[in-house]
Amino acid sequence: MTINLAATFERVMTGQPMDLAAFYREAREATPIFRSESFNGWVVTRYHDVKRVLTDEQYFGPLTYGAGSSIIHGRSILQMEGDEHRRKGAILARTLRNSRLLDGVQRKYTRTLANSLFDKFPIEGPVDLKSMFTTPLPLGVTSWVMDIHEAPNFRSNYDAIVAAGASNLRGDPAVVERAIVAKTELFAFITPLIKQRRSDPKDDLLSTLCSAEYEGERLSDDEIRSFCSFLLAAGVETTDRSLSSLLKYLFLQPDLWQRLRADRSLIPSAIAEGLRWAPPVHAVSRGVRADTEIGGQSVREGERIVTLMASGNRDPDVFANPDVFDIERFKDVADREFSVKATILSFGYGRHLCTGSLLAKMEMVECLEILLDEFVSAEFTQGIPDDVGFVLRSPEHLIVTPRKALARASSGH
Repeated sequence: MTINLAATFERVMTGQPMDLAAFYREAREATPIFRSESFNGWVVTRYHDVKRVLTDEQYFGPLTYGAGSSIIHGRSILQMEGDEHRRKGAILARTLRNSRLLDGVQRKYTRTLANSLFDKFPIEGPVDLKSMFTTPLPLGVTSWVMDIHEAPNFRSNYDAIVAAGASNLRGDPAVVERAIVAKTELFAFITPLIKQRRSDPKDDLLSTLCSAEYEGERLSDDEIRSFCSFLLAAGVETTDRSLSSLLKYLFLQPDLWQRLRADRSLIPSAIAEGLRWAPPVHAVSRGVRADTEIGGQSVREGERIVTLMASGNRDPDVFANPDVFDIERFKDVADREFSVKATILSFGYGRHLCTGSLLAKMEMVECLEILLDEFVSAEFTQGIPDDVGFVLRSPEHLIVTPRKALARASSGH
């Protein structure tokens, strides 16, 4: 059984279209942990084991080298732990988890940008919501929050850097080489901005990083460059992939789309369930710090582990009827799923929860509100899009022909 799982996992790592839910179910039922020689490490499949690997810092820690690590960005919040992680995470949280900003200027800007993107949709015929809406929206918001207006011009750089990070479980050297070139170009652009914000800080996230101190010293230029690389990439990936996956499912279930149009109070629950059902990040790699046992398997110091968070999200020991998309699953507790008390694993877990989860939620709410207002329904024009990728997974496009609401249609759209 383990041999078959390892062989299937090799195909999973290619990111090709396949039924990952079926693989996750088979893996959880067969064994909580199995060995993958292609990854050169262990694969953890069940919820409580995944959660332990993500939170037990005595035995597990960030993977800071080699295939599957995110060190391509440089040393960022992903590699930090303990007090350093808490205090530097708090620097980011001042901007990214500030309710006054989220409910004020950030929401206002997001809504304005979303409307401007929507106004560029073709008057009639199909539209690719991914390229015209779900991707440029979070990139624009992240660029604005950091006050780096040229950041959207570096989209291909972010793609190359991300491909060489956690997604590169096989350690493909060609992927790494492309990322190094892309990062060099990005850092060359960011460096003079750091000098500028140090001498003339503004009210933006980059200025906050340039002014912040840790243990009496300002963050170094290298550290700020690494933070910027990670934030500009991650700020797009989470929202874009989560929203496009959720929209794909909702367009295929017209009755659910109509329920959301009629009852907007279900939007936060729908977003949380979408994150559980089809998370943007399916797996995270960690390193073993000390000999221990997990899932009945002994693991040794220095070994590598990849946690299948998407599998944990479908563990029946935690989620009832996990292979059913239940739009009301988080109806009364949706806010919890974007906090350190979350049950879903899509944003990490506990104090390693993604700092930008609330910003991503707000962006998705605003996007959904506009589309629910304007689209009575939408049908896929070129067939149902495949989900591609593994560590980062979502539809490759969202080409739909919408049936637009009467008011919008009569106004010229």
